[in-house]
Amino acid sequence: MPQKDYLKEKQEKAKTTVTGIIVLLIFIIIFIGVIVRFAIRSGTNDGFFPLMPTGKDAYEIAKDYIQSSIKSSDPEFPDKDYQFTKNSDSVYTITSHFDARNIRGEEIKTEFTATLKYNGGSTSDQHNWTLVKLEEH
Repeated sequence: MPQKDYLKEKQEKAKTTVTGIIVLLIFIIIFIGVIVRFAIRSGTNDGFFPLMPTGKDAYEIAKDYIQSSIKSSDPEFPDKDYQFTKNSDSVYTITSHFDARNIRGEEIKTEFTATLKYNGGSTSDQHNWTLVKLEEH
């Protein structure tokens, strides 16, 4: 009779060991996935903990606000000709220009300064920003 108990006990231990190994493998796979994700996204602003917006992020949002506020349907913004400053309270000031055609078809260059406040969340979503002030010169 003691031999049956020994075999039964051995099978129970084997089940527990296999379960433990499976749980450990799942944990290792998840851990490797997290490490790979951090490695792939380390240079971007997307990740588990997004960084504060860059000047380019603020410039893209400023362009969205300007496009919705001007009458011209096709303003052209320079890709790299802008300046930005960031205050410690998540307020960004963007200074740049855009070219647009007026009613007579003449191209007009308009300088602007946009002050934006970042409220948190996705930096590319305009709803996460507040337009504090927009000046066209």
